[in-house]
Amino acid sequence: MENENDSPEIKELKVKLKAEMLKQLKNEIKKEVLQEIYQELKNEESNEEKFSEQEMLSDETLSTSFKKIVKKNSAQANSEKLIGSQMAPVKEEEKTLISAKAILKIATHAKKYANDKIERSKWVEVIGLLAGKWDEPNEVLYIEDVYPMGHGNAIHAEIKDYNNYVKAYTDLQKKGLFICGWYHSHPSYGLFLSSEDMGTQARYQKLWKKSVALVIDPYQIDGSSYGFNIFRANLKTAKWYEVPFKIKGNISPNVLPELLDFANPIVDGQDLFLEYDE
Repeated sequence: MENENDSPEIKELKVKLKAEMLKQLKNEIKKEVLQEIYQELKNEESNEEKFSEQEMLSDETLSTSFKKIVKKNSAQANSEKLIGSQMAPVKEEEKTLISAKAILKIATHAKKYANDKIERSKWVEVIGLLAGKWDEPNEVLYIEDVYPMGHGNAIHAEIKDYNNYVKAYTDLQKKGLFICGWYHSHPSYGLFLSSEDMGTQARYQKLWKKSVALVIDPYQIDGSSYGFNIFRANLKTAKWYEVPFKIKGNISPNVLPELLDFANPIVDGQDLFLEYDE
């Protein structure tokens, strides 16, 4: 973060460090990763269209399918030791690390359905799963990857087709990950858990008590803010609280806007990208 009192030499050094960090991040985010994000967002869009043409499953059927797969997921996490509308005081210090890849996926998913090329009245929320690892001895949660699941309306999004949940679960199992929570977007209206969000979060925490909810407002990614927060709930008091986090590699907030710009072709539905040294 620039300081007005910095000398010209210090300012120049900070610019160089930022450029070097961006170069390093772009090298880490290979074309294969960007293509992966592009394909997952295309699949998410396609699955939503297919689902809208099908008859809606009953709540009972959805609930049963969800419980079966998440119960299995929770059992795996525990066996491997990995595993509201009101804000409560921050709990004990948490150790949560999230990868740049995960952030990039979430931000591009959010902006795909809420960007400058879409009329603001037509912006909608998106939803997806968080995949990670739990370091039991050190009590550290690593959020390594995410899986876009769908999009909804201006104020709500839910996973409609649990077949996609099963597919994501199968894929992340192969990577040695488990479902450690969920994410959704609040395009332009802040970071918090609504009463509906609290209901969703409660279901995840009943399956694994350390499950988290990540809420992103892509329009807060402005160089001074990461644009997202991670939450957990106190189910007894029905209040939510923020979970402190770090981005793997200690990425500064002022780098994120340019990193997101780097991935903007995905938001526009393009699967071809610039060379990484450009």
